[in-house]
Amino acid sequence: MITVLLVATDEEAAVLRERIHRNPHFRVIAHTPSPRLALAQAYVLLPDVTVLDPSMDGDSDPAALFTGLRSLTPPSAVVLRTTPATAVFPELRTVLEEGAVHTAARDDHDALMDALLTIGRRRESCDPDH
Repeated sequence: MITVLLVATDEEAAVLRERIHRNPHFRVIAHTPSPRLALAQAYVLLPDVTVLDPSMDGDSDPAALFTGLRSLTPPSAVVLRTTPATAVFPELRTVLEEGAVHTAARDDHDALMDALLTIGRRRESCDPDH
């Protein structure tokens, strides 16, 4: 079972949760719209994957969130859902270039599930996710 933390508004998290739970190998364990609270939850829950949606509240530095998630032991894989306006966050360019983040267009639920499956396969085979 791959555990998932959602960082999105309640409305968007409900849609994502329903979609993710269609696959019995993934389970959403928590959600919050706040990146700062998401990092606190991640330290306690140690999710396998954290899905970030553009609807999350802007109450912290996105690069700090990515760095914090990737510094967990084991590190949380990250899927960044993007829109044309958020496809490239200048403050995240270094993190994205390192390959530690999977991206999926916000309106493409198949791309989200493909990213989750890719991460799940890597975790299952004990390969590092990067």
